Amino acid sequence: MALVTWNENLSVGVRSVDDQHTVLFNLINELHAAMMKGQARSIVGGLLKDLLAYTRNHFTAEEELMDSKQYPDLSNHKMLHRELTKQVEEYIARYEKGDLTVSTRLADFLSDWLTNHIQKVDLAYGPWLNQHGVR
Repeated sequence: MALVTWNENLSVGVRSVDDQHTVLFNLINELHAAMMKGQARSIVGGLLKDLLAYTRNHFTAEEELMDSKQYPDLSNHKMLHRELTKQVEEYIARYEKGDLTVSTRLADFLSDWLTNHIQKVDLAYGPWLNQHGVR
């Protein structure tokens, strides 16, 4: 069973961003599935690194898109992205030190954060980008 499920209510109205968000949801679900199967040591470490790398790339793409259209709340959005990245890096560091319980807490944290971030923060920039020709 999926930990998080993408649905159209989470769409920001920008196809490229929505596609990236669905990839993030899939990565979180892969992480959760690996943990549920007891594959923590064999799979989770790689998934955590993949998730962090993809998240960084997504944040960069999202910020560049907002910057290109002079989104007025970009600086706040960047700050939120940096905070999330730092928190994920801290979870990974703890995992690499042998704390296997981190992966469960990280999956819950990421699913909550991603869903809340999309619903409360990302949905705000969708209309701005749409008004400036981005679909």
